Amino acid sequence: RIFNFSAGPAVLPLPVLEQAQRDMLSLPGVGMSVMEISHRSKTFEGILNTAIADMRALAGIPDNYRVLLLQGGASLQFSMVPMNLLGSGQAADYVDTGTWADKAIKEAKKVGTVNVTGSTKADNYNRIPAPHELSLTPDAAYVHITTNNTIEGTQWKQPPDLGPVPLVADASSDIFSRPFDASR
Repeated sequence: RIFNFSAGPAVLPLPVLEQAQRDMLSLPGVGMSVMEISHRSKTFEGILNTAIADMRALAGIPDNYRVLLLQGGASLQFSMVPMNLLGSGQAADYVDTGTWADKAIKEAKKVGTVNVTGSTKADNYNRIPAPHELSLTPDAAYVHITTNNTIEGTQWKQPPDLGPVPLVADASSDIFSRPFDASR
């Protein structure tokens, strides 16, 4: 087998692929594929509930947080985040650390006021801004970071300390790669 160590899709263990292959043809005890059952069926509801419980356990997601399984990936979230969290008259802080952060900033600006509170663009995004380089807005609706800049090869080791301001993190490429405090 070829091993792909790219920033996006990567190698999976063969037993995982074999189970997915079996279940794609026929879920155990169901007689048909997950692609063929109703998304309203008890079987599919069980799959969703198990996935959510596994995510909660793996990431330590508190019970007072909802887990939403949405289509579209990070790029869709670049629009959905400000549409849902950026209220009228509010501003959001964005830390510009690369290609994906820049795309998120452009989408958020279509919705409301965006403050770029730190950037390493002048350094060709070859690093994450140091805490003293961030000019955070005390009453921001939220602060947005991209945890892992796959194109530039930089990653936040720890999210910035924001005090009471909510953190929104595009963690689409590294969300389950290490422990993190989801309550932040």
